Amino acid sequence: MAAMVGLAAWWRWRYLVHVQPYPDEFVTLLAVRAILERGLPILPSGLFYEHGLLFSYLGAAGGVLAGFSRETVRAASLLASLASILLVWHWGRRHLSTSTGLLAAAVLAFAPDAVLWGGRARMYSLLLVWMLLASDAALRGAAQNSRRWRLLAALALLAAALTHFVALALVIPLLSGMAMLLWRRARRHGLRALLPELPVWWGVVVVALLVKRLGQPNSIAPLEGTPAGILNGLVQVLRIYAAWPEEVLAGWPAAAAFFGAPEHIGLSVLAMVSIGMALRQRLRSIPDERDHAVLFLAWLVALSVLEMGLAVAPQRRDERYYFMLLPLLALLAAEGSVRLAGPLGQALKPATWRRRAGLPATLAACAVVAVGYGPADAALVTRRGYDYDAAFAYVRANWQTDDAVLTGTPAAAAFYLGRNDYYAMQGAGYAYRLMERAGQIVDRWVGSPWLGDDVQLHTVLSGPRRVWLVLERWGLTVEYFTPLTMQRLLAMTDFIREEHGIILLRSRPGARLIPEHPSHPLAVQFSDRLILQGYDVTLLVGTPGRSLELVLYWQAQRRLDYDYTVFVHLRDERGRIVAQADHVPLAPVYPPTLWPPGRTIRERSVLRLPQGLPLDAYTLWVGLYRLDTLERLPVVGDTSGENAVPLRPEGIW
Repeated sequence: MAAMVGLAAWWRWRYLVHVQPYPDEFVTLLAVRAILERGLPILPSGLFYEHGLLFSYLGAAGGVLAGFSRETVRAASLLASLASILLVWHWGRRHLSTSTGLLAAAVLAFAPDAVLWGGRARMYSLLLVWMLLASDAALRGAAQNSRRWRLLAALALLAAALTHFVALALVIPLLSGMAMLLWRRARRHGLRALLPELPVWWGVVVVALLVKRLGQPNSIAPLEGTPAGILNGLVQVLRIYAAWPEEVLAGWPAAAAFFGAPEHIGLSVLAMVSIGMALRQRLRSIPDERDHAVLFLAWLVALSVLEMGLAVAPQRRDERYYFMLLPLLALLAAEGSVRLAGPLGQALKPATWRRRAGLPATLAACAVVAVGYGPADAALVTRRGYDYDAAFAYVRANWQTDDAVLTGTPAAAAFYLGRNDYYAMQGAGYAYRLMERAGQIVDRWVGSPWLGDDVQLHTVLSGPRRVWLVLERWGLTVEYFTPLTMQRLLAMTDFIREEHGIILLRSRPGARLIPEHPSHPLAVQFSDRLILQGYDVTLLVGTPGRSLELVLYWQAQRRLDYDYTVFVHLRDERGRIVAQADHVPLAPVYPPTLWPPGRTIRERSVLRLPQGLPLDAYTLWVGLYRLDTLERLPVVGDTSGENAVPLRPEGIW
């Protein structure tokens, strides 16, 4: 166990120091900092952050001892993860066998998702600790008919629910599992012993619901302190997180993704083996305490999955919530391995050989688990992730008076810069991230104003104040904005840098909001790859002089295998080029190889005009070419002999 825990700590430490934070970690870090400053996890927005409440206080305790930092809070998760390994070993050794405990501990020590949550500043590893304590106490309370152990199980479950709300899915499985064991031992007398304790379990649910309501889930109004307001608040939480099973099959993909994941599929199969063997013993009426422990675990897993698949609101169904069942799955799988190995051990003669072979065989199996998970763990800890450190360090180093910052992750900006001035996010799926404060819609973590439409974005980005935009690539190009908004945003900003998936942009004062549709429609086809749908031209007058802004509207006909360069030439009557702008459109953020077929892509070019240049005798030419060969992409039906499109918009010349 010492070697196993040491290796587990090494994997988690590598993740802790090397991998960049996941966005949700920044919210936990803000909550921990608030506890250290004010004693309560009150975020800069004024929101009481109840999610992961006990973990936030654990992280704050680490901050008191070692100073507040990302690493300190992550270390709290690391310690909780190591504690869960020791607890699953203890659980298996007490209720099943020493070999089962060791194998289950090996799974929890080296499983990639256990390593991941053991290195992040989040509450999931601490949740495993409380869940293991609750299930152990519940099994003892039922097996020994001990009220003290059953009440300890309720207390541990309350701690679990105050660590993560998903733990409430274990209330009914634990109660019904204890009831069945008590019925087996003492029939009606056993159930009568459990009935007086039901108010305690009901109290666990009420307290967990009340604390969750204090945190304003889905950004609803603050909880009213009246009895009617409190009751209504509890009902609101149930409406947000619970749902009637209208679509019976809709809730199973998340469960299938967890139990069927490559790192879990073997565990699921072995768990079924142990359950099948225990059921066979039960049907033959010769079960022992070990069989009852297996069936108790199976009941907890099966009923929890059933609840989470049927009774949880659709927007709350997530594969990671099943992580709390990993220790139980590990125990069942380890027991299945031990039972399968039983006939092999019986073949060894004499009996002293069987006894001597048991521990080496178990240690060898633990080594197989460690080696089997090794490649996945190595891949996990070597992926750096989105480099928030470098992005915000650059912003901090180049910050000027009156600058502002706009992000899709306000908590990250608040952690690094102590501020976030604007929050940009679209889509109904992100409405829960918003709340109303003093009549204004703001993000729920930092309280920065929400820019909910393109006009608001344009007002901020085109103004005199310089704005830094720090956005994850997936958020900018896929999640946060509609394609039109994303393209408009890129047209209003200058690309500064990209570091490991974090894109840094800077606003361009005076930038125009590019139109959604071209004022000059076209339908020019370039080979079988792209269509030029139209264009807009605007004459810009200012410092240092005049320029032409050209917006081109493209549509890919199929997935492109090359990032073509657009050339824009301004030519006089004799064909001489007097101004030009060659560029890969929307590069490097959204170059042509990323364009989905059929989607309109709007991109901007600017041509600096020579002083005194009269425009009435000039023509714009547009085309595409490969930079590596300088070969132009053919224009279908071209009559100019140049594979280019002449543009002469009226009202500009």
